[in-house]
Amino acid sequence: MLVASILKQVFSNRNVLAISTTNMLYQIFNGLWQLWWTLYLIDELNTPIIIVGFLATIQSGSSILFQLPGGILADRIGRKKVIIFGTGLRVIAPIFLFTARSWQWVVPGVILNATTSLYMPAFSALIAESLPKERRGTAFGAYRMMTSIPGIFMPVVSGYYLEVMGVAKGVRIGLMMFTVAALIATVVRAIFLEETFDPQARRAEASKEKSWSDGLLATFKRQHKTVYAMLGVAIISRFAMNMTWTFLSYYAVDVLNLTTTQYGMLQSVATLISTPLLLVSGMIADRFGRMPCILLARGLGPFDSLSLLLIKDFNQLLAAYSVIGVAGGLGGGRIRGGGYMGGPAWQALITDIVPQKDRGKVLGLMGTITGIASLPGPALGGYLYESNPNTLLALGAGLEALVIPMILLFVKEPKSEEKVQ
Repeated sequence: MLVASILKQVFSNRNVLAISTTNMLYQIFNGLWQLWWTLYLIDELNTPIIIVGFLATIQSGSSILFQLPGGILADRIGRKKVIIFGTGLRVIAPIFLFTARSWQWVVPGVILNATTSLYMPAFSALIAESLPKERRGTAFGAYRMMTSIPGIFMPVVSGYYLEVMGVAKGVRIGLMMFTVAALIATVVRAIFLEETFDPQARRAEASKEKSWSDGLLATFKRQHKTVYAMLGVAIISRFAMNMTWTFLSYYAVDVLNLTTTQYGMLQSVATLISTPLLLVSGMIADRFGRMPCILLARGLGPFDSLSLLLIKDFNQLLAAYSVIGVAGGLGGGRIRGGGYMGGPAWQALITDIVPQKDRGKVLGLMGTITGIASLPGPALGGYLYESNPNTLLALGAGLEALVIPMILLFVKEPKSEEKVQ
């Protein structure tokens, strides 16, 4: 009954309902091609491994340019306008990727796809401001749980789909279907989203600031010191994942000789376990604090790379990916936990300590700094994979393990009276 009550409370909000349904639509059709993009580049477009890393670097580098401007815009003109514009860009980017017949022609599509990061700070702020304040962690968990449902079945469905269709045809059809899904999402968000921020009040305050850069610097300086610690954790984790993530699917097929269906099954098992835990982790975060979930999720982070490195038997890998699913479900702010700025406990802690008027800028600035610091990751990953794929996975796992003492020493929860609205 408690779970049903929480779900009803969260999804009765118009913004959450519109965002979650369109996100689920995204993930269904995005799942037909994105997991296998590296295979497509290498096998169909004859892209060298090191170039795959550079393409991922271009993607990351381009997205960096738009995180901060997107956050500033979200705090100046409101969340909704930025989200609709960024969602609209998603309609165009897959068309460029679809028409490319060599890796050189992939570059414009990769850059355009990266510009959609413009709306991520506005997206995070809108969700935070639409959820009930008294149950932030639980509400984030409920939202993440529902939007993760496609991830349970899409990896194995898409893996089998590619075995039947072939990588080239399957990825191209997936790109076109994703274009249609993005168009639908743009229209739905334009009609149903409601603004949660008053840009008029923000402009009045902004007029008192000396300059754009002074205001931005002052905004970040006045934040809780835990924000800086979380930024450091995000930088290391994102660097490690940027370095390895692009190559994990190819490693599974190339080195472990798994089929696309088998690797898709691993992803599905992890998501099947993580999805219900997202709600549980939110409830734990509200009752016992944000830190237990964040620490445990990050502590299990190295399993992503270590499992493929150390385990060769498929059945044993299924068990290992169950552990990975636990890490994702606890939602400490990794890829399977909702993103570096988006896990239930992680996002709830940021919302607890960053005032509403600053959230867009702070989230945008954190995304920008994290992106810049992790920019060399994919290129380094491509170089290491060419030299020795096992070294790449071992180094990635080692870097992820570094954040555990950082969290223990420097990430602190604010006292109840210090939490912001």
